[in-house]
Amino acid sequence: MLTASANTSPKKQEYFRRRSEGSQTNSRRVSFESPLLQCRYSRCGKTIPKSSPEASSWKNCHNCSYIYCSRTCRRAHWEKHRKTCLFSRIGTLCRQVIASIKEQKETLYHLSLIARRGYLSHGLGAVKCFFPGPDKADKFLTGGLNDLGELTYVRWPDLLPSEMGPQLYSELVQMCKTYNPDTKMVLYVSVCVVSETPATGAVKWERQLVSRCAKMRLSKDFFFSVPENPETLILTCNSIEEGNEEAKKLKELSIDNVLKELRARGVSLKRQHPIIFKQLCAYANGTCEKFTPITVYPKDATTGKSFMCIIMLEADPESLRQVESAGVKVRTVNVLCAAAE
Repeated sequence: MLTASANTSPKKQEYFRRRSEGSQTNSRRVSFESPLLQCRYSRCGKTIPKSSPEASSWKNCHNCSYIYCSRTCRRAHWEKHRKTCLFSRIGTLCRQVIASIKEQKETLYHLSLIARRGYLSHGLGAVKCFFPGPDKADKFLTGGLNDLGELTYVRWPDLLPSEMGPQLYSELVQMCKTYNPDTKMVLYVSVCVVSETPATGAVKWERQLVSRCAKMRLSKDFFFSVPENPETLILTCNSIEEGNEEAKKLKELSIDNVLKELRARGVSLKRQHPIIFKQLCAYANGTCEKFTPITVYPKDATTGKSFMCIIMLEADPESLRQVESAGVKVRTVNVLCAAAE
């Protein structure tokens, strides 16, 4: 504690007195833990003791430690809070996933294979790792490869700015156009967050994707081993003329057979790859006129091995020929047949 001697001038005595009080105040701030709860919505600011029975009914933010006295306050504050909450916390989680992938030899090797095969089949693009919730991404950080998110390879022209915002989209496209596929890959990690939206009446929820991307070196082990060519399944069909009822039936048939072919291997697109499933449904019902080719890497439930599945609905013969001659073992299925082969 600061003190002043008897010979100190009055001004200096006053200075030491204030410094002493300030030091005591600061020490109290450091060690003092408030026994009160305060609503984080500034227009409310309600305060109650933590020991109060009412405290059990207070509502936490779904993604962080912010607490509110009611759902009403939580909804009212969401528009202001959402940027710092979602994009900070979940963005950090995405970066942790990327850092963990770099450190996990087995996971990095697995993604390196996907990146290389994707490039050979489709050209420059990114490996997308999708987690349906923050809890799934957290689980990967401790569980490793077995808990890795859903993987797809996306050509850079097929990236969607609506999934990530214009700034990240521009950064990701630039990475995809400039990386050397012989030594590097582009990784795109995306985490889905379900949050309550500000609304009156019934509770409403929204799904939002938070994403981060990175350019990284392919696994060193990749260059010192001869990777086994995976089984590659191409699900395709001939071009379908638009504008009549028959076309709609053919699209629905093609989608049904895509799902059947994968279900026979124990793969459920609806459950395991919900975003791709929605894209297929949009194609079937006419919301989307053309289905962009996409590659997924599911695991065959019978063999326990991952395989490469390329969905190329209405693919032109030249594109199909390029994929089939890319140096991988290919099985092509025409999904317009009444029953998939």
